[in-house]
Amino acid sequence: MVKIAFLEESLDIPEKVEISLKDPNIITIKGPKGGPIVKDFSHARKIKIDLEGKSKLKFTSNFPRGNTVALAKTVKNLIKNLILGVQEGYTYKSKICYSHFPITVEIRGKKIHIKNFNGERADRVQNIIDGVDISVEGDDVIITGIDNQVVGQMAANIQRACRLRKKDKRVFQDGIFVYQKWLGEHILWQIK
Repeated sequence: MVKIAFLEESLDIPEKVEISLKDPNIITIKGPKGGPIVKDFSHARKIKIDLEGKSKLKFTSNFPRGNTVALAKTVKNLIKNLILGVQEGYTYKSKICYSHFPITVEIRGKKIHIKNFNGERADRVQNIIDGVDISVEGDDVIITGIDNQVVGQMAANIQRACRLRKKDKRVFQDGIFVYQKWLGEHILWQIK
């Protein structure tokens, strides 16, 4: 493989988004939809992040290996997703699916309660992560927020709360499953 002497990646910052750097690689992002979001990229020690004015972020590294190049591009894409989030916001839509026992979902304070899952008397309870808004509309659970990682983790936590053990998953298919992902007014992904 060819050795790279110097890696330089850049990311343009839109006008309405404010980014500030603290210490090595701790980034704070604010935008029209909300913020601030603070992300710590101090684990990426070989990558130097610089802010050029208010319009560009630069990621540089001297004599990087392959894993450092991959990490630089990952950090760049994570920050790009945060910028899109504070501009437009992310929405995940999940469907409540059941075959026999009707499942109901309620939000009480900072917890989401899944009632009557598979005929169980006790509720299945999941904590709501900070920075996420959840609403229930009919058979849909709608999760919204400005941080894609947090919104996706909350959707995964709700799906995992409905996991069945010691039963055939081909027969018992009840649960709460993501079927659409939105960025602002645009659909990023959906089940067809």
